[in-house]
Amino acid sequence: MEEESTPRPTLAQLKEQPHYSYTALNTYVSICQLLYYYRYIEKDEAERTPVALPFGTAFHSVLSEQAQAAKTGNLLTAEQMTEAFATYFQANCKDAANIVFKRDENIEDQIATAKRMFETVNKEWIDYWNIQSVAEPFKVEMPGLSKPLIGELDMVISEQTPFDDEERQGHDTIVDFKTAARMWSDDKPTKDLQATVFSYAFEKTHQCRPSFRFDVVTKAKTPTVRHFFTSRDDNHYQRLEKLFLTADKGIQAGVFLPNESSFACSDCPFADRCSGWHSNSLKTISPKEAA
Repeated sequence: MEEESTPRPTLAQLKEQPHYSYTALNTYVSICQLLYYYRYIEKDEAERTPVALPFGTAFHSVLSEQAQAAKTGNLLTAEQMTEAFATYFQANCKDAANIVFKRDENIEDQIATAKRMFETVNKEWIDYWNIQSVAEPFKVEMPGLSKPLIGELDMVISEQTPFDDEERQGHDTIVDFKTAARMWSDDKPTKDLQATVFSYAFEKTHQCRPSFRFDVVTKAKTPTVRHFFTSRDDNHYQRLEKLFLTADKGIQAGVFLPNESSFACSDCPFADRCSGWHSNSLKTISPKEAA
């Protein structure tokens, strides 16, 4: 991947214009259309925010700092990472609406969990001078989609590394950091929509097809790290375009149905509103609001 001659707009700058994100469209397609409405159309304050959200955001921020350090051949210590995490996490919790902890847990417990995770991450870290970019924003126009798709790649590494298998030579690799309560199954990366979206965006912006790697860290008393490799082809991209264009039409038409069996129901930030959905009308949205 060649270096850009001019700086890319930041993600914050890209967010200033109407756009779709992977998270938004995945919410509509895979999680719950009504959740999409409450979060992205109504944009009201959440009734509750599970602590996993500010935790994950803070963890990502620290791993970005670690990647930037590794790019120059250095690594932050677990103590430095934990200190940075505590700052990000406490700020995130302060900004979150109605933060909800699990029973018998508090901020200090979450920071202790993060420290164990960082200790494991450092032992398993494999990327240094092969890192091409960190927190790389993107904006792509999908044919037929009413507004551009934007996002941010956690890290992009070069294929010129002794850690790559032979079949991955010749491709840059997108790396995405994930925290999980339990380790992923072996087949989850092949089905994950994010890998499709981010690979699609990378190919559109760099004119080359990447590989994809999920780095999954478990939130446990004894954390583990696994690197999951996957890739996407034209068939995946064609399916993605039809999926997102169909979702876009549903959003434009004001179709927002609840998903009665979504995995996200237990931590839904709008559970109370959802419970009364059938007896309350959603406000009519204009094409501008939908876009």
